Amino acid sequence: MNLDKAFVLLAASIGAVAGFAPIAPTAFTVTSQSQASRGSVAFVPRSALFSEVEEVAEAPAAEAPAVEEAAAPAPAAFDTAIYIGNLSFDAVESELRSAFSEHGSVAKVQMPLDRETGRSRGFSFVTMSNAEDHATAIEMLNETEVSGRTIYVSESLPKEKVAANKKKYTTERKKNEGTKIYVGNLNFDTTYDDLKATFEAFGAVSDCFIPSDYEGNPRGFAFIQMEEENALEAIEKVNGTELDGRTLNVNKSLPKGTKSTPKQTKLYVGNLSWGTEAPALRELFEEYGTVVDAYIPVDKETGQHRGFAFVTMEPEDALRAADETDGYELDGRILRVNEAQPKGASRQSYSNNDSYDDGYSEGGDESWGNEAY
Repeated sequence: MNLDKAFVLLAASIGAVAGFAPIAPTAFTVTSQSQASRGSVAFVPRSALFSEVEEVAEAPAAEAPAVEEAAAPAPAAFDTAIYIGNLSFDAVESELRSAFSEHGSVAKVQMPLDRETGRSRGFSFVTMSNAEDHATAIEMLNETEVSGRTIYVSESLPKEKVAANKKKYTTERKKNEGTKIYVGNLNFDTTYDDLKATFEAFGAVSDCFIPSDYEGNPRGFAFIQMEEENALEAIEKVNGTELDGRTLNVNKSLPKGTKSTPKQTKLYVGNLSWGTEAPALRELFEEYGTVVDAYIPVDKETGQHRGFAFVTMEPEDALRAADETDGYELDGRILRVNEAQPKGASRQSYSNNDSYDDGYSEGGDESWGNEAY
């Protein structure tokens, strides 16, 4: 009996040392004392042998499946836009794309259009394909000319910075741009180069702009930008001079919506004989005072005058001339004479005056030289 207990204690000690705890108590089969006396004691554990446990413990763990490396993200497309300001209202997208394509690859052009006219609103955005072309385009195109206007090119800024920069830009521009000059009674055939050259005789011209209508035809007036001192001299010496057969009306351009008191009065002369020439018309009106300008519009296709004319005189002389020449017979035709007014403001128009684009028509009050652009 004591021998059995000894074997049980021995087995427990070995299990504790080996870190093996059998699930159930181990049962032993012990031989009789006669067998023990012969030295043949045997015990058979019902659980796994220690050698089997060690083999299980030493078996290598299954290798974990390899984790595939994530693919590198694709580089983000370059999307920083370029802002173009002071763009001509006559500019088109293809013209802007062409200018920027000379300095790199253009990814996108956005030109906001006026809903009513379908024309440019005076600014645009261009996105280049990469940062290098972006920087090059800004450097090369800033303060260059597109569609007859000097454009200002810079990187498009977040909205919160636009307001502050706009205020600073406006202040600097007003400080540096000088004086804006209005040039009225301009011949429709006068070119940008000829007009600019006329004023460059008095100093550098920073901007020259000849507005046109929706069909691209000039509207008979222009704007010149010069330094204050040069502008004052130009106004004094160019006003009243002749360019391409027209006597120019030159003065300072007033702020948008402001009208100046006219220094001269323009008269409309209708029902003019096809044979009447400008010298005969001028001679008639010079009987009532100094004639600043006498102009008979001519059809561009036929070269024949269109049956009406405009005569510019001092206000008092013009009033008297209108009273005394209205109904006067000249070259077999009875003249209709009254004060011209801005186009579109007349209550009545004669058939030979409907398509004249000088900005004036017969009757009403006139506004001089202050259309803003």
